[in-house]
Amino acid sequence: MPTKAELEAELADLRAAMDDRAEATQADEEEQAAEGGSALGDLLAEHGFEGGDLDSLLAQFSKELGNLPQHKPLLTALGAFALGFAAGRMSK
Repeated sequence: MPTKAELEAELADLRAAMDDRAEATQADEEEQAAEGGSALGDLLAEHGFEGGDLDSLLAQFSKELGNLPQHKPLLTALGAFALGFAAGRMSK
């Protein structure tokens, strides 16, 4: 059975390894950002969208989708039926 000192030393080694891995990951992300970002970011930039625009559009879409059952319950029920019907037909 290992002693408390051995376990604490192993824990310190594991924490150091985690810190090294986190620093390496952060450095890789910064390097990718410096190289131009992702393909999606490049595509959006070509069409005039910035990162903040995409975030605000996603937040607005999420908010509207969350409010849909309260504002348009019939449309929500028909949409659920259509999705269930399509899923049932595709599962055969």
